Amino acid sequence: MKKHSILSIIFLSLFFFGMMSFTTHKKVIAVVFNKDMTKKDLVSLQKNLKEKNIILVFNKIKFTKNRLSYIDFSIDFGDGFSGSSKSEIGQSKEIGFVRDYSEDAEQPFMVGDLK
Repeated sequence: MKKHSILSIIFLSLFFFGMMSFTTHKKVIAVVFNKDMTKKDLVSLQKNLKEKNIILVFNKIKFTKNRLSYIDFSIDFGDGFSGSSKSEIGQSKEIGFVRDYSEDAEQPFMVGDLK
């Protein structure tokens, strides 16, 4: 159980570090929802994105033993890029979103299955 909390903290720390660089360089924002995330993790992520004027809405979320097991979400970057996805969360499932702000980005926006 402690391992899951540590992994979530590491994930959120890396995400927040990435967001700090986003504010100065605006390169890439990538979020992968995983089975180790708690409601507290999701609320923190949502709040951090909102501070950057990025709107993340959880239409429906389910937890099993306080860990994310299903998510239905929508994301709006406020710059014409938005989307939604829903899925069960499993061990090898990668669902989330990526926004690449690079001018030469091959794929500037993805939402849903990331594999």
